[in-house]
Amino acid sequence: MSTIKGRLSRLKALGLVKASEIGTDMNDRPRKPAPAERETFLPGWDKIASHTFTRTLETGFTLDGDRKGRFESTHFSNQRLRRKKGLDPEPAAFLPFDQLSFFDLETTGLSGGTGTIAFLAAVGFFEGVDFLITQVFMDDFPGEPPFLDFTINLLAQRPQLVTYNGAAFDLPLLRTRCIMNGVQVPEFRHIDVLQSTRRLWRRTLGSCSLQAMEAGVLGEGREDDIPGFLIPRLWLEYSGSSAEGDRDSLPLMAKVVDHNALDVKSLARLLLRIDGIMEEPLSRWAGEKVYATHLSLELIAAGRLEEGFALLEDAGASGDEGALWTLARLYRRAKEFDAYARVVEAMDDHFVESCVEKAKYHEHLRRDPAAALACAEKAFGILGSAGQTLDVSIGIKEALERRKARLISKLGE
Repeated sequence: MSTIKGRLSRLKALGLVKASEIGTDMNDRPRKPAPAERETFLPGWDKIASHTFTRTLETGFTLDGDRKGRFESTHFSNQRLRRKKGLDPEPAAFLPFDQLSFFDLETTGLSGGTGTIAFLAAVGFFEGVDFLITQVFMDDFPGEPPFLDFTINLLAQRPQLVTYNGAAFDLPLLRTRCIMNGVQVPEFRHIDVLQSTRRLWRRTLGSCSLQAMEAGVLGEGREDDIPGFLIPRLWLEYSGSSAEGDRDSLPLMAKVVDHNALDVKSLARLLLRIDGIMEEPLSRWAGEKVYATHLSLELIAAGRLEEGFALLEDAGASGDEGALWTLARLYRRAKEFDAYARVVEAMDDHFVESCVEKAKYHEHLRRDPAAALACAEKAFGILGSAGQTLDVSIGIKEALERRKARLISKLGE
């Protein structure tokens, strides 16, 4: 409430009034002078324009010496989606690390609506093997045009952007604000690391937030960090404060800019981790807690068949029932029935899907309707048990009923 009152006071100081006050003698109304524009921000930040500040910091993060200054960008392509659309796999392509801009915005809202603006940008980049971050900050609304102009020019130096959920949030917001302020936006190439993260870890780690990836994948948590949902309010309070108020809000803004910089550093580390997993999937998938089935299907869609099948075999041998289901389906479609039989026989019949696959195997491959019926009935029993926790498709019960009726009919012939 205090923030809203402060905003109203500032609007009145600028001569903006309620419609009900039009016609009154405004000269008789006392006016509170608008706060003087700040000339400084935090230590290490330079003022570059009205209400706009910047800094560049070293992060201590460096590239491994064996990376040769480049990575394969197709490691972040959705090859399975291309296959579903009838497209060929995207061919291998390599990008130098020094062409990348790791980009993140802090904004006045998390929904990205038309009233949301960005007030802090971080652009991470590699100089040689060293990872640096340049941040741009505006301390009040009038600084938006120079803030956007400086940020766009910074990104244009390395036009291959890397973001975390930037396709849905950061980039649309940036374009919208640039259009509204008459700032031209060049065409950027884009890698959204969140999409790869979901393919690899959503089934094993659950949350795919950047901080969840820090803890679960990168092995680092945050201490004394500002929660993201508080950041819009903290900036609104800071931007509307006087010089006296800055003494209270500056320490909080210091935490906000550190939060922003850490997001970009973690983004760069996560890109390198995913690139390494895609480069050596067989040796790294287990230690990296990757969901083997999705990784293997991505490899197969990219034309890396041997690696994809080997990964499924490894995962199945380690007890991953989902990998066995996928492997059986692939062998059955390829008509490799010896391999299919081997995989089905290795399945655990305490799972609905395993029982269904075994029923198919006994009915169609072994021509044994009695064994197939026993598997179907066991699947029914699992479905009806209180402890059933597997995600079961809506139509599986109906399909089992049809299978059971068909098998009973065969046995009665």
